[in-house]
Amino acid sequence: MRHCPQCQFEYRRDVSRCPDCGATLKDGPAPPPPAVEQALTSPETEVVRLCRVTDPSEGDILRAALAEAGILATVRRHGPITGELGRVTDGLTEDYASVYVTRNRLEEARRVLEAVQSAEVEWPEGMEPDDSTDEV
Repeated sequence: MRHCPQCQFEYRRDVSRCPDCGATLKDGPAPPPPAVEQALTSPETEVVRLCRVTDPSEGDILRAALAEAGILATVRRHGPITGELGRVTDGLTEDYASVYVTRNRLEEARRVLEAVQSAEVEWPEGMEPDDSTDEV
């Protein structure tokens, strides 16, 4: 990939001059604008991994719990099938997920994570799991 040092647009490697301003292109991607670069490295916006969960659905539950606490989070699914299709095939493949938050909310997010992990499950009436080990 190449970029124009004037316009900051990116082009394929086989292009040598910017079609807009005529400048000679430089190798590599265009650098981020200074404000964006600063924002990406500030504690308020730097994204760090909170945890890894073995079931991507757990990541969605944790993201909801974090949202209730006012903490923005994102879940990145890993495995052979990702994105929205991953939600449909959940449990059919060996997927896992990583949950990310901003660095400045990491300690709060850890407390929410601990609370979620230690919470007792309350089943709706009539929905309790059957603990019997009936074998067919």
